[in-house]
Amino acid sequence: MDISTKFMGLTIKSPIVIGSSGLTSNIETLKKIEACGAGAVILKSLFEEQITQEMNVNVKVYSANFSGYPEAYNYIQEHTKSNVTNDYINLIKEAKANLTIPVIASINCITASEWLPFVKMAEDAGADGIELNMFILPSDISLSHEDIERLYEDVVHIIKRATSLPISLKISTYFSSLTRFSQKISWLGISNLNIFNRFYQSDINIDNFTTEPAEIKSTHHEFYNTLRWTAIISEAIRCNLTAGGGVHKPEDVIKLLLAGADTVQIVSVLYDEGLGFVVKANELLKSWMKEKGFSSISQFRGKMSVKKNTDASAFHRVQFMKYFSGIS
Repeated sequence: MDISTKFMGLTIKSPIVIGSSGLTSNIETLKKIEACGAGAVILKSLFEEQITQEMNVNVKVYSANFSGYPEAYNYIQEHTKSNVTNDYINLIKEAKANLTIPVIASINCITASEWLPFVKMAEDAGADGIELNMFILPSDISLSHEDIERLYEDVVHIIKRATSLPISLKISTYFSSLTRFSQKISWLGISNLNIFNRFYQSDINIDNFTTEPAEIKSTHHEFYNTLRWTAIISEAIRCNLTAGGGVHKPEDVIKLLLAGADTVQIVSVLYDEGLGFVVKANELLKSWMKEKGFSSISQFRGKMSVKKNTDASAFHRVQFMKYFSGIS
């Protein structure tokens, strides 16, 4: 049974892609991930804020000694950035030396200028692709939706000029017209669109009036939103599609493939159930395909997408009204 598929234009042995997380930050776990049958791995993201925060700490520590010396300030900035990126480059090299599945470098960013040297370094280190994990919260009233979309487009244009590696863009649902934007961004030459980002969320402590982190892992309830948009977006774009968010059951992988995804990205379920989930999901996919008479994913991928499903309206809001109100 052939469960190979396309990811960022690459052929991979399984549709299950392990997303950026603490699990993908060390070589021993990466080896276990490959042994369990994952198709590709996204290394833990390098954050723009991570570099900025470390630079600020170093500048604060040494500022007293370097007062009045702007050259020293610039040196600290560049040295800190170099240390952080070098550690990441070494992870890429180590992963490529020990794994046969694609190794994708991940950048969590809102700008492009700071990342151009890193992208070239990642390519030289042997990375098989670059994931741009972008999120611009549409909270600034001075920015229109066109302005925000243009920021995404500009970053893609700049990164594409800096590397020949395939690019995957990971986006959120925060767009005025998600399907239109997804189609437009796919026309810019990215190799993969990844839906959806999972963000840091804040909660409020009502006893001491402070903010604190909310639950960072997904729940299965989130899966249905991912399923809906996968079915809608999959036929509108001109690149591979990765779907993720709320995947907690092995059958969720099959459902997203039916909705039109090429690959399925998972993270939270691995913290809950361990890497054995990958084995179970692959085994269920193979047995289901055999039962249904499919010998490859291409024979059923997108069978339940909006364009191919005769009951496509099931993915639209009117069905909510019909279910609860008996509207025909």
